[in-house]
Amino acid sequence: MYPLAEGMFAPKNQWYVVAWSDEVTREPIERYILDEPIALYRKRDGSPVALHGRCPHRSFPLGRSRVVDDNIQCGYHGITFGPDGSCKDIPSQPQIPKVCQVASYPLVERWKWIWIWPGDPALADESLLPDHFELGLEDPSYSTGGNIYNFVPGRYMLLHDNLFDLTHIGYLHMDTFGKGAEADQVPNPASGANWVESLFEQIDIETPPVFRSMFNYEGRVDRKFGLRLHAPCLHEGGEVLYTGSEEPEPGKYLGTLKVFHAITPATKTTTHYFWGTAFKGNNPDPESVVSMMLQSTQAALDEDIMATKCIEEMIQRSDAGRLDELLLRADNVCVLGRRMMEKMIRAEAET
Repeated sequence: MYPLAEGMFAPKNQWYVVAWSDEVTREPIERYILDEPIALYRKRDGSPVALHGRCPHRSFPLGRSRVVDDNIQCGYHGITFGPDGSCKDIPSQPQIPKVCQVASYPLVERWKWIWIWPGDPALADESLLPDHFELGLEDPSYSTGGNIYNFVPGRYMLLHDNLFDLTHIGYLHMDTFGKGAEADQVPNPASGANWVESLFEQIDIETPPVFRSMFNYEGRVDRKFGLRLHAPCLHEGGEVLYTGSEEPEPGKYLGTLKVFHAITPATKTTTHYFWGTAFKGNNPDPESVVSMMLQSTQAALDEDIMATKCIEEMIQRSDAGRLDELLLRADNVCVLGRRMMEKMIRAEAET
């Protein structure tokens, strides 16, 4: 499915962010993941549960039903399913057919996120999750913030493309971030077995205005920035600033500002977008930087969502459900990212 090869959607045997931790309570919620309905709730001990969200009787959504003890009871006819997906009760008859069950999905709760494995449960491997300490999310030297969620009316690969190619910043985000040198700079790509990233570097420049109060510094700086996709879901990156070569202390570390974008396919043409931020560095009040980022960055993401919605509408109006596209030099990371996704999907099909 465009912009991937024909017939390809998303890899299943992978971890995806399904919700913020505080979204999942004793009151069930419904969330589509990879085109399947999921019912999420918590047991009495606080542990989260994810079940396939369609009751096998009349297809009533379990995510719009009710929790009874540690089970979920269909809101239509009262058929009750346990956390493992097995049927516990059918009020209208004593016999429970073996086929009366729903799938249960592995979940892992890390930092403020809940991750789901929508593929074969036997293959779920927590070691495949990105290291949250290395990311800075569980490293106490960083101040972190999150809990922001957007539902995007566009296919998930459009959002990956948007994050792969940061040359859009000076144009799409001209009113929010302004035009900086990155707008016309081709990124340096890098990739590994399950990651791909864009790298930019600016040497001995004036501190961009947006970072002066954050890093508590107004001299000249060396700036390194970019984004890394930890396939298939999480983009991690941001800014690292050092004092410039002409400063009294050249190369002194000023700090790191990170932004995390979790991109999870909802349906084939809609996406869940979770994002958070982290900071450490030359500021006596790092929590204020996190708060500032949480308040200001959403305006730019609204522009990304607008662009994604417009492109999705253009695709759906096309005859073939895809667009002819002209690839530029700055699309080098996009090409690497798309090929990585396709390779993951093909590997699943071959097993």
